[in-house]
Amino acid sequence: MDLVTQGLLGSTVAQAGYSEKIGKKAALYGFILGLMPDFDIVTGFWGEWASLKYHRGPTHALPLLFIASVPIGWLLKKISRSEQPLKHWVGMSFFCLATHPLIDWCTTYGTPLWWPFTWTRYANDALPIIDPLYSLPLLVVSIIGIFNFLTPKKRKALALGALLISSLYAFVGYQNSQTLVNKGRKLFIEKGFEPLEVRATPTLFNNRLFRIVGRDKERNFMVAYIKKGNGGPSTDIRLIKSDKSELAQKAMNHEIGKLFNWFAMDMVCPIAEKKEDGTTIIELNDMRYGFMVDLNRSLFVAQAVFDKNGELVSIKRRRGRGELSFKQELKRMAEEFF
Repeated sequence: MDLVTQGLLGSTVAQAGYSEKIGKKAALYGFILGLMPDFDIVTGFWGEWASLKYHRGPTHALPLLFIASVPIGWLLKKISRSEQPLKHWVGMSFFCLATHPLIDWCTTYGTPLWWPFTWTRYANDALPIIDPLYSLPLLVVSIIGIFNFLTPKKRKALALGALLISSLYAFVGYQNSQTLVNKGRKLFIEKGFEPLEVRATPTLFNNRLFRIVGRDKERNFMVAYIKKGNGGPSTDIRLIKSDKSELAQKAMNHEIGKLFNWFAMDMVCPIAEKKEDGTTIIELNDMRYGFMVDLNRSLFVAQAVFDKNGELVSIKRRRGRGELSFKQELKRMAEEFF
């Protein structure tokens, strides 16, 4: 989820559980605690692949956050010079920290919730990375709490109501996703495509329009966009075949290729492009994320470059969207709602 919403959720949870125990400071401390797991963005200083592996990594693991909540709670109690029992500060710290990976779990990106026991990434495709409708109730409660507009009892009641509304909204998004998984699977089978896995990943700013992606045993993919409540797909249904060449397999089996496939939760489609100078580019496309305006384009791509002798020259993340623009994509998405 976007960073601001992470803080708003932390602030709302802190007020729901600890407004009457800790007081007006709960809203502000909860906001800060909600942000803290994303401290792992500093791994970007160690390179793009370190960032890919460790952002939403160990700092988003529930066991680690459970342990970290004890010293963090103790530190907050000391900073605030509070006379309240340490258990309140530790409890608030854990619940606010835990909201961060739990709401990330509701998106498509993937979060290793149970590290160090497993590096498996979990995602339930209920919410997009940015969704103002989900965030709005949390924003209202956070402003009221941080500026101490109401009594602790009223702030607590309001926070509980906001959490109920946001949770129901996320649940509806999950239900929509699962409904469209089943609908997409049926459409793909009708096209003669037998998927091993189907994902319905939400698009920006809403929980109704989803990108439906199916993967078969040959690592071919079928893609379409479907809006909940529509009779048919919002785009054509596109079959995207993966390259089966030796170089494509070499890219997939490379250490970075395996890392990228782990990041993409086994939804990578390799596409080959032969250049005039004899070099070959293998694009590893994360099929979970893409564009309505061009179903062949993926948001996250790793490019492996091989020379004319088939030796790997480099493997890097592709930057930019080529000729596509964010404005084009938003315009196309808006057409589905207006």
